[in-house]
Amino acid sequence: MDKKELYTLVKQYREGTIDINSLERLRLFLQTEEGQRLLEETWDDEFEPPFYIGDELVQSRVFEKISNDPRLESTLLYHKSFFRRYWRQISAAAVLFLIGVASTLWWYGMEQKVEDRISMETSDVIVPASNKARIQFEDGSFIELDQITSDTIIADRGLHIFKKADGSISYAYTDHAGVQKEKYNTIVTPRGGEYNLTLPDGSKVWLNAATKMRYPLKFAKGGRMIELEGEAYFEVAKQMNGDKFVPFYVCSGKQKIEVLGTQFNVNTYGLTYKTTLIEGKVAMHYEGTSGTRVLRPSEQAVYSTSTGTNTVQSVDPSYSMAWRSGKFAFDNVSIYEVMAEIARWYDVEVDFEGDMSQVRYSGSISRFEKFEQLLQLIEWTDLVTFKVQGRRITVMK
Repeated sequence: MDKKELYTLVKQYREGTIDINSLERLRLFLQTEEGQRLLEETWDDEFEPPFYIGDELVQSRVFEKISNDPRLESTLLYHKSFFRRYWRQISAAAVLFLIGVASTLWWYGMEQKVEDRISMETSDVIVPASNKARIQFEDGSFIELDQITSDTIIADRGLHIFKKADGSISYAYTDHAGVQKEKYNTIVTPRGGEYNLTLPDGSKVWLNAATKMRYPLKFAKGGRMIELEGEAYFEVAKQMNGDKFVPFYVCSGKQKIEVLGTQFNVNTYGLTYKTTLIEGKVAMHYEGTSGTRVLRPSEQAVYSTSTGTNTVQSVDPSYSMAWRSGKFAFDNVSIYEVMAEIARWYDVEVDFEGDMSQVRYSGSISRFEKFEQLLQLIEWTDLVTFKVQGRRITVMK
């Protein structure tokens, strides 16, 4: 069996189209050294990180799922004993590959009903977020951006707002004198929405779900300042006033970020603000404290709004950037944080039964998975179960 055939069989398995003979052949191949080697190569070439429970890979649960496939009930006795005997010898690469398949392709149950353990009592269709946002004007009027057609121009006293073919928006001046610098717009993404825009100075901003950003239609010459609630990724355009760089500021409550031409992510959900620098340099300012914290690439400033304390730590920025690439990515975070992200993205409400402070996850998965299958992947850890009633999700042990 070569790599292409292996990939094809695994894909057929998750789609429910694999025949009984091919399934048996796949099972036997995964038990050989050659199968392990090829799995490792395929994993390296094709798939992304799997889910973990704390630091423990959920390998046994995945292999149990495969070995207990009901379509091979008549031939399981021999192979179950084989798995019990040689389980410890199966390579980690094979484990990684199969869990990666679960998170990127999904297994054969993709077209079948979700397991009964996820209690579903809903007629609502819960879908991932899409390009949805509202621009609010100072006079109280607003525009729902997802309801206007692409390649549309909105003119307002010297300012043109363009909605491009890709759905994003940008600004252009036709009469600089007609645009008052103190005039502001506010863009709001709802739960279940995201958007991106180009500011009047050319800076690009991507807004995550449940985010609000207020910005002037004409930036002052001495500094560019916006206000942010939620999460956004910035690529700040360099702007000069003579021979001086015009700084860019992002304000969130008592936190002010001074940007010196850079790329960074700001997350102000909840009581803890996280600013992660990707490229360039930013200076962190906090009301009520003296001094400035300067971030370098791959550093993250963490600010507690409840205590007023702030720290700087080295991080892998890919976790903060994952949402821009259409993924959830977690690095040993609590089930509360996992479900908060899911709730904002799928626009659902989440309740918890009992204390789950010790339940933690690591790993990544597409933000565009079907909702029921996303819950099923989390349930595979055997740490939590879910009950779905309408758009309300109850997490239980």
